[in-house]
Amino acid sequence: MKRISCFLLGALLLFASCNEGVRLYVSADGNDRHAGTKSEPLQSLEGARNAVRAVLKEKPGRKVTVYFRGGEYPLEKTVKLTAEDSGSEQAPVVYRAADGETPVFTGSKVITQWTRLEDADALAGLDPAVHGKVYVTDLRAAGVTDFGDPTDEQKMTGIEYELGIPGRRPDLICNGQLQTLARWPNRGFVRAGKARGDTELPKTYIAVHGTKEGVFEYLDAYQDRWAQEEDVRLGGYWYWDWSDEYQAAERWDTATRTAYLREPFHRSGFKDSLRYFGLNLYCEIDSPGEWYLSRSSGKLYWYPPEGVDPAQAEVRLSCFGDPYMLVAEDCSYLTLDGLTFRDGRGSAVLIHGGAHMLLSGCRIERFGRDGVHITGGTAHGANGCYLSTFGHGGFKIVGGDRKTLTPCGHFVEHTAVENFSLFQRTYEPAVHLTGCGIRIANNRFRHSSSSAMRLEGNDFLVEYNEVSQVVNESDDQGGIDMWYNPSYRGVVIRYNRWSDIAGGTRHGAAGVRFDDMISGMSVFGNLFERCGAADFGGVQIHGGKDNRIENNVFYQCPFAVTFSSWGEERWQRELDNPDVRKKLYQEVDIRSEAYQQKYPELKNDIRQNADANIVTDNLIVSCKQTFRNKQDCQTVRNNTELDAGGKGIEAFCTPEELAKYGLQPIPVAEIGPKKNRWLETQ
Repeated sequence: MKRISCFLLGALLLFASCNEGVRLYVSADGNDRHAGTKSEPLQSLEGARNAVRAVLKEKPGRKVTVYFRGGEYPLEKTVKLTAEDSGSEQAPVVYRAADGETPVFTGSKVITQWTRLEDADALAGLDPAVHGKVYVTDLRAAGVTDFGDPTDEQKMTGIEYELGIPGRRPDLICNGQLQTLARWPNRGFVRAGKARGDTELPKTYIAVHGTKEGVFEYLDAYQDRWAQEEDVRLGGYWYWDWSDEYQAAERWDTATRTAYLREPFHRSGFKDSLRYFGLNLYCEIDSPGEWYLSRSSGKLYWYPPEGVDPAQAEVRLSCFGDPYMLVAEDCSYLTLDGLTFRDGRGSAVLIHGGAHMLLSGCRIERFGRDGVHITGGTAHGANGCYLSTFGHGGFKIVGGDRKTLTPCGHFVEHTAVENFSLFQRTYEPAVHLTGCGIRIANNRFRHSSSSAMRLEGNDFLVEYNEVSQVVNESDDQGGIDMWYNPSYRGVVIRYNRWSDIAGGTRHGAAGVRFDDMISGMSVFGNLFERCGAADFGGVQIHGGKDNRIENNVFYQCPFAVTFSSWGEERWQRELDNPDVRKKLYQEVDIRSEAYQQKYPELKNDIRQNADANIVTDNLIVSCKQTFRNKQDCQTVRNNTELDAGGKGIEAFCTPEELAKYGLQPIPVAEIGPKKNRWLETQ
């Protein structure tokens, strides 16, 4: 900790004598040698932390509130809080935005020196239609020397959530909007021809030829121009449409129209007619908002959006590359209230260990990786926050003990997460839960190529959420996705509204997806409107049992509920799979007293009654079909089919209307975030 001046310490002790606790003030034009008064504020988050430590050391048990004035607080390295920064239940420590003001902690640098591109050699590499419209700046002259990597995407699992992964991929931002790294096609994908690697893959059930090596035919001669590019990158779904990845091109052979990718190759290989797009391509700066960074010269080229004058716009490049802006390790009873974090290449906040740390009314946006990680500890959460624009996901939360079914009590409430999985396009949801006993309530999740929630564990409560326009691009997923672990139990999904989830390619998209053996789940009192595509409906169950789908309203879905039944033979064979046995009897033990008491269905032989689920007391309104692939083993009763007759879904959700068909009331008005300051101003 930095040494605190005697004057500052004396001022802090004077504040500590006040009955209401200590109040400190921070301003972007303050000074960390100041006393932290209104007239002499501190200047930084780190300076505020040091001042709080001094108070807590001299007067433990004091409530401390730090007020941040509006303005911008640049961050160049992680600020770390530890146990010594904790408050108590009676006297929490609070870092708060001053009333009516917006303090912003930013990891970006403003880029101001733009000149219209006039160099003849540089213009020769661009479409003549954009000559006179592209601008250039020298990043080294602007003080930026870390150019990062255009498609760096290290995977993060397990302990790495705690250690973090540095962010390497920069973003360009104009007036608060992400700009597009130059690509082709400008939207969507192009199809490849044949896979041309040497090692042929065994045929899967989709019966498509593929090879292990990343060598494939490109079909459009237009792409020949990429052979002159400095560093060609490709994004694509190389074999499965639920597994995207970025690859670097080793060489681009125009004579045979063959793309040779650099190792490591995608783990599933490469199939004929795969879909991909090219990016990090200088020659493809052909649309407003596109940009390109030459890492050899340090020059950044940009085609501004229509009507934008670079001299007048606020243009930023994200530069902060540490894994997190803020790390709170073993902190307890500490609140961040109304603070904004923006523009990092990595993730925003890590909370590890400790108890009762709260993000209240915070705004977190434009990060290359994730928003918030919570690992371990007890009763941490977010309330009334707004998260937007992430290369990966929103919240990743790990907590509780699945062996003993001890809940962690973490939560996310009254929070919006939108525009996520913008870079890594699959399995980067708004909320990813791992463990036991987490509540996700009254949130809004929308706008993603993939799922809104991924659940891995037990006793999660998902209620009163609005989920819409997700799984827009990837395949074989749902708004909620769970996968391949029959020891996951006790998840309750109730009173949520699922809207316009209809992407997918081969298999489809669902509102709620229970994939590969997921069993013992409850889906109660939900609204599913226009959910489902291809083989999927509002709810899709693949090989699981003991799931209860009850008291829901399905409106204009292709199917209400769809099944991909396994049958007794496959179910029992998979239960003998060493990986599944490890999940059932080593990672946890479903024979233990905790599991047997909590989940009564486990008292029966898990090997019996494959595919037996319960679907009762649902209202199906203007759906093309109620069920797909229903087997005799399913318990199905009182699922009423109606025609909407031009009415919206709300007309069928009143208590009186539901009662006509034997359904219990659904509290529609309580769904979605309430008292979120950021949504009220939109």
